[in-house]
Amino acid sequence: MTPGTADSIAILGAGPTGLEAALAAAERGLAFTLYEAADGVAGHVLDWSHVELFSPWAYDISPRARRALSAAGVELPDPSDPSCPSGKELVERVLGPLGELAQISPHLRTGVNVVSVGRQGLLKHEEIASDARRAQPFRLLLRDSSGHEWVENAGAVLDCTGSYSQPNALGDGGIPAPGETSLADEIRRRIPDLDSERAEWVGRTILVVGAGHSALTAVSGLAELAASSPGTSVVWALRREHPGWHVDPNDPLPGRSRLAKRAHALLAGGSAAVIPITGVVVDSVSRNGNRFAVGLRRTDGVIETVHIDKILSLTGSVGDHNLYRQLQIHECYATLGPMKLAAALPASTVSTRSDESSSADCLDQKSLGAETLVNPEPGFFILGAKSYGRNSSFLMRLGWEQVDDIFDLLDAPGSVPATEPVAN
Repeated sequence: MTPGTADSIAILGAGPTGLEAALAAAERGLAFTLYEAADGVAGHVLDWSHVELFSPWAYDISPRARRALSAAGVELPDPSDPSCPSGKELVERVLGPLGELAQISPHLRTGVNVVSVGRQGLLKHEEIASDARRAQPFRLLLRDSSGHEWVENAGAVLDCTGSYSQPNALGDGGIPAPGETSLADEIRRRIPDLDSERAEWVGRTILVVGAGHSALTAVSGLAELAASSPGTSVVWALRREHPGWHVDPNDPLPGRSRLAKRAHALLAGGSAAVIPITGVVVDSVSRNGNRFAVGLRRTDGVIETVHIDKILSLTGSVGDHNLYRQLQIHECYATLGPMKLAAALPASTVSTRSDESSSADCLDQKSLGAETLVNPEPGFFILGAKSYGRNSSFLMRLGWEQVDDIFDLLDAPGSVPATEPVAN
């Protein structure tokens, strides 16, 4: 049984869920290939390597990963350690060592981007959820960093590519604001590392758009920078008049509670360098010499133009759904997650109104079973953060539980042929 062939499993994305899936495949003696577009594992995590997680180490290492790494002699953080790792620490101490394990590294293909997935000999509308469709292998169009492209096959595909790859647009209604596309290369869409990039932000007037945890982290960091660097200021544009951040003094994740408390203080004028503007959307973006002119439109239609030096768009992101446009995937019309899973999630986990946020806590979530992950497309599964789409209550533990659910299905007779067990 050879990885990359019609009788193997293709695992897309070597992040926390993809690495867990690779470990599960190795444990069961299933042939698999783990594809990662970045030059090393967890490329998306390294994009926010300087950001601290809300969750302490006990939440950040799966039991399966802890067993495998301990067996390989890797020293792991104590589960009782209350500290929360940064993205860099998570990769250095857990995800990187996982990729180096003997049962994973021979099957790991870094620097290989999965561009598109189809079904051999069939178009999207043909053989709908039929046995004939199941009998055909998947075709994966792959591309390396040099631009070279080729095709490999798989008997099953686990899409673990996450929700970080496609930042949402800056403009009203979720579409690009006029001028945004032409200036796309000049708009930042990731939390800045204010230690290594300090010179880029000091003394600038910065527009931050967004009200989620990423935006709160960035605004809080910029406020601290401004306190020691006069001339640095932040215009903070928020779509809602009253953002629904929840401050819980008994929050089991203290870092999350501290951030929400800080956000409330900044919204109330806690920093002279931060100017919050609530109830506005980005109406337009243009160049004004060396600066940007951004139109912020209120609900009454009045547009205020702000002149700023840098734009930081932190309006969320969603997974790459173009990846499987030629497959029979049933998506939720609201969240873009798999329909069965989206329908099974408690209503409290999704904000359905523009003036309120979800009351659910990610720590209360649990996997809802393999049947919620099954699509009309036989053998194709969306796991991890991408399976929650626009629902923000995902936790890494859910991805690990989904892996167990799916491999119970893949262990069923006739799903994916087994190889000899992989020696640890």
